Amino acid sequence: MKIERLLSILVILLNKEIVSAEELANKLEVSKRTIYRDIESLAMSRIPVVTIHGRHGGVGLMPSYKMDKYLFSDEEKLQIIEALKMQNNMMQIDNQILIEKLENLRESEESYRNFSFYSPTIHREEIEIETKEKLKISREAMAHHKKMKIKYISFTGEVTNRVISPYRISLKDGNWYLDAYCDHRKDNRIFKLTRIRECILLEEGYFTTKENELSLAANYEVVELLFHRDQLGKLYDFFLEEEIEIQKNDIRVTFEYDCNKNLIPFLLMFSSSVEVIKPKELKEKYYKELNKIYKKIKDDKQLSYIP
Repeated sequence: MKIERLLSILVILLNKEIVSAEELANKLEVSKRTIYRDIESLAMSRIPVVTIHGRHGGVGLMPSYKMDKYLFSDEEKLQIIEALKMQNNMMQIDNQILIEKLENLRESEESYRNFSFYSPTIHREEIEIETKEKLKISREAMAHHKKMKIKYISFTGEVTNRVISPYRISLKDGNWYLDAYCDHRKDNRIFKLTRIRECILLEEGYFTTKENELSLAANYEVVELLFHRDQLGKLYDFFLEEEIEIQKNDIRVTFEYDCNKNLIPFLLMFSSSVEVIKPKELKEKYYKELNKIYKKIKDDKQLSYIP
């Protein structure tokens, strides 16, 4: 890739005064014309590249502006490398060569292999693999401003085929989302990647502007919940110390939550170990969902199997 080749040229120039275009072309296995274009790209990026003509000429960096190969401290290099590893694991971006080149710039011989990162979600491994493939296609669509054709399953189970113009990928609450303009709805929509069952990259292009992007203003309200004492360990996965009040027989949790987000699936995780105190609207929604579950069990005549 071009970015890796540009970085390679910089690394070579940092360690040699003058390098011929032919030598660079041989090392990077490209044509001299490609090298000349890369040198022009570096110059346009304000890298002080100089060209020396003549028999012993070539390409170099201006001595008075030459970059120090220790421009980054080892700690800063570690942070960059770890960020690249996260990018690789989360979105399947092949940047291993770039990581190795950055590691070669380090002053210390200490290895950076003490960082491990697998997944930011709670999905099964099979779902994770499937989602990463959708991320790859979505990123390609955005990079080349191409539309996508998708088969989408809504929260209620409605199946629709849509043509979308994606412009942003988001990771929220352990789930990947795709922000896109939907030709079917003639408006911006948010699509959950796990509910995209089929996706095809189209040749048709699109244009986006910031004004067209979806922006849903947060609407926060105070939520108060009551949990059983035996839920304390689990609560620290979701709440701050100052939001948790440990009482004699139960635990009271008070926090602010965006009303645009659905809190019901979270509450159902705690089964009968949680009670909604406020707001009233959330309490009504929660008990309505519980009644639906109870009715389903009752209609299926499964109550006799519940101890």
